Amino acid sequence: MVSILTLTKTDMFRVIYLDEDPEYRREAGVYLASRSAATDFVIAHTSGSTGKPKEIRLPKRDIERSAQATVRRFNLTDKSRMLCPLSTGYIAGKMMIERAVEADCEIALCKPSNRFWADPAVAGYISSGVSLLAIVPSQIQTLLSYPDARQILSRIEHIIIGGAPLDTRCEQRLIELTADLHTKIFATYGMTETCSHIALRKIGREYFMAMPGVTFLTDKRGCLNIIAPEYSFGSLQTNDMVSLSNDSSFIWRGRYDNVINSGGIKLFPEEIERKLADILTIPYYIKGEPDPLWGRVVTLVIEGDADSKPTDDELMSMCREVLTAVEMPKRIIRRGAFDLTSSGKLIRR
Repeated sequence: MVSILTLTKTDMFRVIYLDEDPEYRREAGVYLASRSAATDFVIAHTSGSTGKPKEIRLPKRDIERSAQATVRRFNLTDKSRMLCPLSTGYIAGKMMIERAVEADCEIALCKPSNRFWADPAVAGYISSGVSLLAIVPSQIQTLLSYPDARQILSRIEHIIIGGAPLDTRCEQRLIELTADLHTKIFATYGMTETCSHIALRKIGREYFMAMPGVTFLTDKRGCLNIIAPEYSFGSLQTNDMVSLSNDSSFIWRGRYDNVINSGGIKLFPEEIERKLADILTIPYYIKGEPDPLWGRVVTLVIEGDADSKPTDDELMSMCREVLTAVEMPKRIIRRGAFDLTSSGKLIRR
């Protein structure tokens, strides 16, 4: 069942609910009420990927500036149609509503799911064309397993993927499927504190490019410092290690918290993981483990039990195909199902 909520701010902005699930409708209602309340802030919650989720107050003016920047970046107008299969309890979903407000256009909300596109009401909405879709990696990965994925992608003008790094194989598949389509797909970089993304990376390219009004510096660790004079925070120091091309673009290398200092050599788990993506199809990640000789050593963590395939010897042989000697795992740990945040971001244990 499709239902429509029209607000009075403009003639064109409206929210369409594509099903009657009470929880996602409640979350959307809470945000719509809070943005209209007589306060200068909106309550949001961090994802919890680097610790316990925390409640923060986001100035409404920051939210508006961020939404306006995205509207300009993607040339959204009152004729645009947006689709959000994300929880509006988190910043990604909230900002999709705000972008529709700023563009004075229509936004369709549906229950968050990795198979949102299979719902008949959602499929019907997509078939009429979508200007902007925001999703997380697990959703696009599930879509790519669907035989009609190319047809669905062909009906969407812009897709932004955030919440977690995009898998290398998934990105390559997206490039292949959309090579001759008008669909443009971007990985996003941002956080709750910045009101969603402050940089975009078109798939197939290395560099994240700054959104309007944002520039970058790095600290002595090589971690990104976000400079945004039009926002209330002004500047924000992150723990994300990057390589700057100039003050408006960077290559993301990984989290400073995750860096493995092994015998004086700094290794980035995320960079090693990207190399392994070409050969490993099972869930995995890289972490540092204490070692009396080297300080910390590269450790490959695999989802599965001791009897799972491939064996440790087979895994090591596969790793040698793509990793340098210093990047090679010194240990392999097998664990049960990995923990993920609500946005699909890995929680490293």
